[in-house]
Amino acid sequence: MTPPVLKVLDAGPGLTLQDYGRPGYQRYGVTEGGVMDRRALAECNQLLGNRNNTAALEMIAVGGKFTVTEKPVAMATAGAAMDITLDGSALPWRSSFTVEPGQVLHCGYARQSIYSYLQVEGGFAIPDVLNSVSTYARSELGGYQGRPLRVGDELPLATGAGGHGDPSVPKQLPTPAYLEREVIRIVWGTQAHVFSAEVREALLQGEFSISAERDRMGARLTTDAGSLAAAGGLSGVSDAVVIGDIQVAGDGVATVLLADRQPTGGYPRIATVITADLDAISQMPTRKPFKFQLVTTGEAVAALAMQQQEILALQNHITSVTRLPEEMTDLLKYSLIDGVVDAKDRR
Repeated sequence: MTPPVLKVLDAGPGLTLQDYGRPGYQRYGVTEGGVMDRRALAECNQLLGNRNNTAALEMIAVGGKFTVTEKPVAMATAGAAMDITLDGSALPWRSSFTVEPGQVLHCGYARQSIYSYLQVEGGFAIPDVLNSVSTYARSELGGYQGRPLRVGDELPLATGAGGHGDPSVPKQLPTPAYLEREVIRIVWGTQAHVFSAEVREALLQGEFSISAERDRMGARLTTDAGSLAAAGGLSGVSDAVVIGDIQVAGDGVATVLLADRQPTGGYPRIATVITADLDAISQMPTRKPFKFQLVTTGEAVAALAMQQQEILALQNHITSVTRLPEEMTDLLKYSLIDGVVDAKDRR
């Protein structure tokens, strides 16, 4: 039997396969990379019963058109909401659904946030590179041929099913609150001491937004706080950077370093976005105003523990998708009877 594949009929820019990335290789000069919104990846995997780290398609602002071959395939979406249709009929976002061979799934434009995700039951049959499927296009590493997907690509699907439940039964999750965040929590960075007290206070009091100069590597900030240039200049030693570092160039403009950040850097880093808020800053709409809030290391650790508990509890928030009768054009595709009763049973 021919293995099933997902065919790319149309592709937005930056359409790639991503999982949780390659931690542990930065000391060798390999970027960690990975998905921009870790919770969203967990959400679409939970809807299908996959492992949370199973690689999915990451779509940046614009989606694409897809179809499958050989057999019906259960899919799910998460992250930034998109207008999505299956053969022209609208589907709810952050839900699971089944695509029949030959049907066309169309993911349009992202609304408000930036990164959207499309997952298939069981994941994609793509080989790991350094323990990850994640695509790092700058080095042609991982993913599908080390590059963003384009029209005509055919991604083989894994034959294993998800881990629980019936993927043919449509499910959905509520929209998470982090997509509406207006405050991003930070801790002081390792070079915070080279910035004057006035600049550090400006970081905490100013209003910021992400400019159009953003990608998977980082997001440049605009602010009413003026220049954030370091008083100590740019003579620091190049050292390791971490995701969420806020580095400040010589012109005083700050950039938040994200998933595809460089392994090392010489610009001073005034602060670091806490791990629990990385999904929120990655998904922050361009030009939406927000503020930074300083927290302690203990508070950052507690916030991460809470986030991890929320991800573990996702199954408790999954509900069945409500179908309107007028939208059910082919009743043979739906399970209309749940169990059988005996009319003579008077218990």
